[in-house]
Amino acid sequence: MRQSAEPTAEEFNALFTMACEDHQNQNYPAAKKGYLQLLGYFPKAPILHYNLGLLFFEIKEYGKAVESLLVAAKYNPTDSDILFNLALSYKKDGDLTAAMEMYIEVLQLEPDSIDALYNLGGCYREQKEFRQAIGTYCRVIELDSNHMSASNNLAYVYQVQGETDKAIQCFRKVLELNPDHEAAGHMLAALTGTEVSSSPDTYVKEIFDNYSEHYEKSLVVELEYAVPEKIKHIIMTGDRLKKSFHHGLDLGCGTGLSGEAFYEMTERLDGIDLAPKMVEIAHEKNIYGALYVSAIAEFLKEDVGPFDFVLAADVFGYLGDLKDVFTSVHQKTTEDVLFCFSTEAVFGDGYKLRSTGRFAHSDLYIEDIAAQTGWRIGEKHDASLRKEKGVWIEGNLWFMGKEES
Repeated sequence: MRQSAEPTAEEFNALFTMACEDHQNQNYPAAKKGYLQLLGYFPKAPILHYNLGLLFFEIKEYGKAVESLLVAAKYNPTDSDILFNLALSYKKDGDLTAAMEMYIEVLQLEPDSIDALYNLGGCYREQKEFRQAIGTYCRVIELDSNHMSASNNLAYVYQVQGETDKAIQCFRKVLELNPDHEAAGHMLAALTGTEVSSSPDTYVKEIFDNYSEHYEKSLVVELEYAVPEKIKHIIMTGDRLKKSFHHGLDLGCGTGLSGEAFYEMTERLDGIDLAPKMVEIAHEKNIYGALYVSAIAEFLKEDVGPFDFVLAADVFGYLGDLKDVFTSVHQKTTEDVLFCFSTEAVFGDGYKLRSTGRFAHSDLYIEDIAAQTGWRIGEKHDASLRKEKGVWIEGNLWFMGKEES
């Protein structure tokens, strides 16, 4: 229902301009008040519902963004911008199916919309509908042969599908477009058997920031990952390992899965991870004394510690050569420290970069590096770490203390 004193065109423009300026300046309460005031006069104005939807999206109220954009679409159903932003909002609100339907509607209006195609490909990828993802990314590249992100994602999907030659071709295209693309370089090395000593920080950060929203569901539910709980069970049921700690450090803490298992066993538990979005989620759990966004090597150079418990669950898959990190952890810990970590298993006497982009370490390698850096192996347990394509990845759980001086 319209309010009684409807503004003139000049008054409307002034109010609308002010609301838009408040919105642009991120004065969201004032902008919201302005849009709602105008909607009181003109409840069927698509632009007002559209702008309000964008505002809700920016303040991360995605459900309200969907509601506003649905009304905007009702009054202007052929506006592709409204439908595109509605798709974005649906996805952020967790409704991937509705997001895909909106992208398809956009493509019915604009069949060559690269942005809609690319985002639809991302939805197919998340849904593990890989053949559809491949077709969609290929269409993006048909329209723009230099679309680096589409080539990079297409390479990933080909790799997951076991189409190694096509994955290599796509990663090479990414490097042709951007020779400094470390993630593509790392995966190309993994697929071609090139020896490297560690994963680039940018590669790890990119993976886990992109993965953050679905990380725990994917890892725990789909891949049946339970390494922190397995490590904790061994500590609690064994006779030779410490069971309580003063100051712990969770290397590669991610969203806090390991922290949830161990924070009650430590008076204080700190966490460190490369991916800011993962750390944001960990922060919400209120289980860490402090959280740091940093590479492990850089963090351990700082004035930190001493720690009497250090955990690295599912972390060394992104580090090949472990000598420096073992040395640094040794320097930042107490004499009675317990150092626990997991590794993927491989035969031989070294470490290997697998086609997954992750490193596996042999028993002989860990034993040799431990001896070189002052660590004593207390216990080692074989373990199934997580599933990959329905098959368990086998590895080891290690429990170390310092060699006596």
